[in-house]
Amino acid sequence: MRMKPMRLLDSFAWIEYFMGSEKGAKVRNYVDGSEPLYTPSICLTEIRSRYLRDGRDPTARIKFVVERSFIIPLDEGIALLAADIKHEFKLHTVDAIIYATAKNKNLLLVTGDLHFKNLPNVEIL
Repeated sequence: MRMKPMRLLDSFAWIEYFMGSEKGAKVRNYVDGSEPLYTPSICLTEIRSRYLRDGRDPTARIKFVVERSFIIPLDEGIALLAADIKHEFKLHTVDAIIYATAKNKNLLLVTGDLHFKNLPNVEIL
């Protein structure tokens, strides 16, 4: 029996979910499901920043992400892996950290960010 991959949601996926967009509808299936979800800690920075930039209070959204997913902190192993990934795939630092987090924990990255489009173990919304 084949196991379903466990998923890591990035900032793009969470923001689409909160917007209720078409891409967010797919994320909603994961969020409303019972499987564990994971989020890199750096995505909390991106989500909060996005809502502050838009002049909106991010408190409830951040609380929801923290309650619905396991937050994976940036540690030494992920940081060093991110440097290798940044160099190999020419990603921005934050994207490299997000991808390294998924890779380090053997999770499927769910995103709509096309910077990840040709990388393995990525589900593009």
